[in-house]
Amino acid sequence: MNKAPVGFGTKRKWPLLLLAAAGVLAAALVVTGWFVSRGGNGDPDPGKGGVSQIFPTPQHARAGSGGPVPLNGLVYIVASPGTDQASIADAQDLVASAGGRTEMVAALDNPAAGSAALYLGTAGDSTVDTVLKDIGKDHAEQNLEALGRAEGYAIATGQSSGIPMAVLAGRDADGLFHAVQTLRQLLKDGAVAAVSVSDWPLMETRGVIEGFYGTPWSHQARLDVIEFAGRQKMNTYIYSPKDDPLLRDKWRELYSDQELAELQELIDTAAANHVRFSYALSPGIDICYSREADLEDALAKLESLYSLGVRSFVIPLDDIATKVQCADDVREFGSGQANLAKAQASFLNDVNDRFISTKEGIQPLETVPTFYNGSASNPYKRELGEALNPEIVVQWTGEEVVSHRITQDSAATASRTYGKPGSERDIVIWDNYPVNDFSQDHLFMAPVIGRDAGLHQAVRGIVTNPMIEPYLSLPAIFNYADLAWNGPAYDPGKSMDAALQQIAGPDPEVLAAVKAFVDLNQDWQDDPLTPSAPALRNDINRFWADYDAGKSPSGGLKARAELLQRLPELLPRVAVPGFAADATHWSTAAAEYGRGVEEALVMLEAAKRGDTAVVAEARRNVQSSLTAASAKTQPTLELGVVTPVLGDSELKTFLEQALQKTPPN
Repeated sequence: MNKAPVGFGTKRKWPLLLLAAAGVLAAALVVTGWFVSRGGNGDPDPGKGGVSQIFPTPQHARAGSGGPVPLNGLVYIVASPGTDQASIADAQDLVASAGGRTEMVAALDNPAAGSAALYLGTAGDSTVDTVLKDIGKDHAEQNLEALGRAEGYAIATGQSSGIPMAVLAGRDADGLFHAVQTLRQLLKDGAVAAVSVSDWPLMETRGVIEGFYGTPWSHQARLDVIEFAGRQKMNTYIYSPKDDPLLRDKWRELYSDQELAELQELIDTAAANHVRFSYALSPGIDICYSREADLEDALAKLESLYSLGVRSFVIPLDDIATKVQCADDVREFGSGQANLAKAQASFLNDVNDRFISTKEGIQPLETVPTFYNGSASNPYKRELGEALNPEIVVQWTGEEVVSHRITQDSAATASRTYGKPGSERDIVIWDNYPVNDFSQDHLFMAPVIGRDAGLHQAVRGIVTNPMIEPYLSLPAIFNYADLAWNGPAYDPGKSMDAALQQIAGPDPEVLAAVKAFVDLNQDWQDDPLTPSAPALRNDINRFWADYDAGKSPSGGLKARAELLQRLPELLPRVAVPGFAADATHWSTAAAEYGRGVEEALVMLEAAKRGDTAVVAEARRNVQSSLTAASAKTQPTLELGVVTPVLGDSELKTFLEQALQKTPPN
């Protein structure tokens, strides 16, 4: 887009280091009582003891009055036949990570002394309902509200049958899975503290769209992003990679058996993580909307994916000609923007009538219009709104292709613009952040900002279009999961801190390295809310203030320079595999800049002493670092090899200023 019960599949297990990171996060982010500021009607009660903060922020979460539930011994998992297997498997993994062992039972009879229990089920399961009413009775109203909402869940802890236990109840299988992800964050030192959580998402669609141009993600990266998204309670992955010719250039062709096998693994992994795999077929380059053969080809393609288990489909018609191209379509519909909309609506309505409406368990059809940004009307949007089946959802990027701000009012206007009088259109925001295909020498790793807290009142959902670098996109994906689940409680800084804590793992030295690296990659197109390298800039400004005043400079810049030099050593120790590999060329350049900064400090100090020999040697080293850091090392698909940009040239500017202050003799 940027031109300028659920089955249980095979899951890649994240390393134990990542599970430890969740425990560190739980220990690090503790507040008291009602710890969420939510957009609903929870009353703060700060007198109820501590509870770990949860991401995404729940609608209600409160410390309980009982004791902890230990998971480092024998833990009974009580689940009725038919309980979601993915949720059970994740609960078993969680107990194993705490050092415990599990025993599956359908009912809890004569539990062993010293054991604990986890009840798992969905609303209507009589056993789970009974236990929740018993140990969750203090918050029955909130629990009832949560279990009345799609994907909602409730967690309560207490004691019954003589042992400590937690009950995890979901409105549906998705809600139960989300409950297990919350429990994962509550685990600390082998136990779950007494807690009551009643929670549900405010947006229906929350996810990732792989929709960028440039070097495609690997198959493994797609699997890993899907699993990460599921853990953060996202529910959508839209498969729309521009490198798959059978989505766009060769959209009429069916996949080979080998290609279908890879797609099947993605679909199964999505199902195992309660993420909807959505397939995006983009026929707009050469389709004749009025041609029956093209419609039949499209239906056959969608049918082939439906047979693999896909239940969500998108027909993107973006980044194509803005007028009718096919001679048959000109004769059928006429030329011009309005008639393009008429032709597209005819085709999409046929797909909806002949495919979507005939299938069981399928999501509403979605499309990306050719004019996909801006809330103001035009002839194309008016005709599309009038002619397109009202059940078809429109994806929209905000006022711009890459929108720095997306407001509730703007989104509400767009829903009216793409609808018809008296009938607003369901909108999903295709958010072009942190995508970097238009600036492939940059990384955009600032927190997600500029999205109204009340967007959930105007749109069906939001999906993030990530960077070419999948693992470096995870912090922003974490932010979007928080924003989409509970926008009124979303805090960009806290969400980003939690994301980096989870990605870094339990080693504080590694966390410091991750934060220093992310600080270098804050700038997003000169947005005042994401200033370039703020921590680095603060150190540089303080250094120059001290230096120019004749004071002994503080050690902040020197310590940062030393840390930057260690990035290639420290980043491979993060908890999330792939993060360091994605960062390789940027971290190597950062290390060179760090070496240059350290040499510049030596040079400046020597200049004050009048030590010309040291100045001369340090100058050579600074210039060598500048040359090395400016090397073209980052490969791209279409632009050749480019120079990684860090801190929007803050480091380069500092070194050049240092050289100017110490001219050669």
